[in-house]
Amino acid sequence: MNPPPTQEETGARFAAFVEVFVGKSKNLPKAFEYIVADYINHNPAARNGSESAWSILSPFWDGMQHTLLQSTIRGNMSWVNYKAGGFGEIVDRFRWEAGCIAEHWDQGEKYPRS
Repeated sequence: MNPPPTQEETGARFAAFVEVFVGKSKNLPKAFEYIVADYINHNPAARNGSESAWSILSPFWDGMQHTLLQSTIRGNMSWVNYKAGGFGEIVDRFRWEAGCIAEHWDQGEKYPRS
């Protein structure tokens, strides 16, 4: 986004992303509107770029049961903690840049305390 959004606007975008990613309004194509095409993915099973993440998630995501446990954003980092079907509890960490997700981690991530 240009000009880059304020921290408050990024927080609102994060909340909207969470809602369409794992919330009651789950809609994976809409969630991917918040992810830059060349985002960095630290999952060893995925390549960088939103196309790689899409090819992994899209075949099963919408049919999978998700339960949001908690989410938070601090500065340019956000965390989403949820239960996903047969995968169990997951913590995804995202780095935001200019109002969009630019980087992702999900291996051994812990939800931040206080």
